[in-house]
Amino acid sequence: MYDPSTMAQAARLLRTAREVVVFTGAGVSAESGIPTFRDDQGFWREFPPEQFASWRGLVQTALWRPRRLAEFVYAVVGPIAAAQPNAAHRAIAAMEQDVAVTVVTQNIDGLHQQAGSTIVREIHGSLFEVVSQQGKFLHLLSRRELLHMAKKLNRAREAWFPLAHTLATVRPLLGVGRRGIHRPKIVLFGDAMAEPAWSLAQEECRQCDLMIQVGCSGVVWPAAGLPLEAQAQGAKLITIDPHEGGGDVWLPGPAGVILPALVESAFGRRMEG
Repeated sequence: MYDPSTMAQAARLLRTAREVVVFTGAGVSAESGIPTFRDDQGFWREFPPEQFASWRGLVQTALWRPRRLAEFVYAVVGPIAAAQPNAAHRAIAAMEQDVAVTVVTQNIDGLHQQAGSTIVREIHGSLFEVVSQQGKFLHLLSRRELLHMAKKLNRAREAWFPLAHTLATVRPLLGVGRRGIHRPKIVLFGDAMAEPAWSLAQEECRQCDLMIQVGCSGVVWPAAGLPLEAQAQGAKLITIDPHEGGGDVWLPGPAGVILPALVESAFGRRMEG
């Protein structure tokens, strides 16, 4: 866990910052019950990325292992649909009361917005936003709709014809309709980053004077380059991670503990757990 002098240093950087970018990864949402992808029990160990992390791989899995596809879609949709913002999300949103904050997130779960953050750049897209094959916005799904979908997907895994049941269940999110193919606006392997979020995030990272990096593995490119861009323009970097850190200040520990403590130390604003 962090020591008080390190927290005081981080609090001083936050309190005197002009523009803050909070850069978040899967480690923030893990505390809301959403599995991470790359740790020892990560998502990609159960669902290998060569089969599940690209549109081509998903189509092949659907054709040859439809029950496995149902399991995968349920494993993605179920935890996100059931998740609620945790103390880390709420602390990030609370920062806006004292300093200008932009959230740049690799997560697709919508929890920053639900917690109250105003400016959120979802650089890997959103599971709730449905777009055409050309990327044109079509509609938003609610968390309640996703939760209903997850319950039906759970049953589809045991159905006699799992592919047919799965495709029927996910039709509001992924399928073919009157306007052609539609899909969730999420970035899979080989896809371009989500726009305009990616371009806006790059610009905001270059303009900020403080970046707080939380729960990021640092191995997902090009997103992993954003802290380097911020530092190259003179920004200070606070890293919050239980296992490893870098930048100017490292606060070891879970995001749901460290971020409320940082907000309280910087602004005297006590956060509830």
